[in-house]
Amino acid sequence: MDDPIRNRIEESGLVQLDLAALLRERTLRNLDLAPQLWQGLAIREREFRNWLKGLDLAPFEGADVAVHCSTEAIVPEWVWMLVTSKLQGVASSVHDCAPAGLEAAVLHRIAEELDPTTFEGKRVVVKGCGLKSGAGPAMRIVERLQPVVKLLMFGEPCSTVPVYKSR
Repeated sequence: MDDPIRNRIEESGLVQLDLAALLRERTLRNLDLAPQLWQGLAIREREFRNWLKGLDLAPFEGADVAVHCSTEAIVPEWVWMLVTSKLQGVASSVHDCAPAGLEAAVLHRIAEELDPTTFEGKRVVVKGCGLKSGAGPAMRIVERLQPVVKLLMFGEPCSTVPVYKSR
């Protein structure tokens, strides 16, 4: 009766890919372009460039940034390009999305940057329960990992949904 408590999940050799933990390591910010619209309708290049020149970049350092316009204005492509250029080298990543879509955009980027070779021949559990990122990032993870893993599952180690098993 004095047998030590064993962690069978740890002993199983499962590798956990915790998407929520990966997001917790990131700083998410948003930049709304609506206040820069002239009369709430359009961007004036000179004024916009001046605003951008004086933009405090400190809140965006190392952050993943959602650049968006919260009003229904037509924002020309060069505006998005100028903002991205300004944030380049400061922000970790820049996304054209509403703040509500930033989590999914960042997880998609994380999936793109995953090194599949670190999961080669392993049994992987993708933990993502409770995320509001939608199916896109999870689908991309399957595309990236399925060619190299032995087993791919979703859920918690104690209760998983099998996704793929190599033959």
